[in-house]
Amino acid sequence: MDARQNPARDVARTLSNILNPFLIFTALYAAVAFTRSDPAGAAIYLSLELLAAGLVAGYVFFLMRRARVGDFWISRRVERFVPALVLLAAFVGLLAALSLAGAPPELYDTTLSMGLASAAVAGITLFWKASAHTAVAGHAAMAGTLLLGLGGVVFALVLPLVLWARVVTGAHTPLQTLAGAAVGALFALLFLI
Repeated sequence: MDARQNPARDVARTLSNILNPFLIFTALYAAVAFTRSDPAGAAIYLSLELLAAGLVAGYVFFLMRRARVGDFWISRRVERFVPALVLLAAFVGLLAALSLAGAPPELYDTTLSMGLASAAVAGITLFWKASAHTAVAGHAAMAGTLLLGLGGVVFALVLPLVLWARVVTGAHTPLQTLAGAAVGALFALLFLI
């Protein structure tokens, strides 16, 4: 077998791309929106989140086209500062929109706690590389369990897959993934109990 071929790493890379922070947070956000409000309201709240996520993704794609970042997940820490500010601005904008739209408190608090967890991981990453992927997965595992009960178990099942994938791809060490997951879970616990 060619030294570059590694089936486990290929599976991990695919899982890491599928179970990405945007998808996991959007799934959690949608589940909370649709369980805490009427379908029309939930659709509006979900549209607001998709708009915010689209703006952040669009900005990163713009940076990629300009060769200002190496990849979509901004693997190099030195490239993360301004995109992290854009992400935080998107969270602030989403929180303002949710407040104006009269969103359920659980949806607002889920968004606030995820935004603060993201800010904490971004701050940590200025000095030591923590995993943003696992921070979102850890947040979703805790928030899903707290807010959705048995329906939130799917998020708890996703967390070990994300932890494994981030280590096997070589993106993070086990400690970096566990630190990210712990930060995410802690913020969910603090704001959602």
